[in-house]
Amino acid sequence: MTNAGHERAIELIARRGTEDLAATDLSWLESHLGVCAECSQFASDFESTGRFLRATAITATSRLVANTQARVRARAMYLNEQRSRMVLIAISFCLGAMSSAVSAWLWWRFGSWVADQLGLSQAIVQPGIMLFLLLPAIVIAGLMLAIPHATVEQWWTAAMGSERDGGVQ
Repeated sequence: MTNAGHERAIELIARRGTEDLAATDLSWLESHLGVCAECSQFASDFESTGRFLRATAITATSRLVANTQARVRARAMYLNEQRSRMVLIAISFCLGAMSSAVSAWLWWRFGSWVADQLGLSQAIVQPGIMLFLLLPAIVIAGLMLAIPHATVEQWWTAAMGSERDGGVQ
């Protein structure tokens, strides 16, 4: 028998008690177990182990139960905090996007007014305003490219760890 046949038999033996197997798979498994002593022994051992585990009463100590409940509560609180933070981040993003759009429009109008007052061409002032609006993003992108990724990641990890622990650096 090929190794693939044994692997298929072991998979079907493991799935036999928990899933509905196709009739063709069941008939193949039964015929394979009839001719393969190794897989037949594995199936017997697998079934007896299952019976033993179902017959054995497993109880948890009160300390284990309390620790598990505490960890589940802590994880639930963490997930709730993450969800709350995501809502705040979404609100902050929306407010930031709206204020950026309004301020960009105001700066554009201000630039147009300055150009009219100074007699400058709109073709010179408007690209300058766009550069002024995009300058922070350009500087941050340049810094991110210039600073090695590992340095930023270490700083970020340390900052997030101290925030989570409640410490201040």
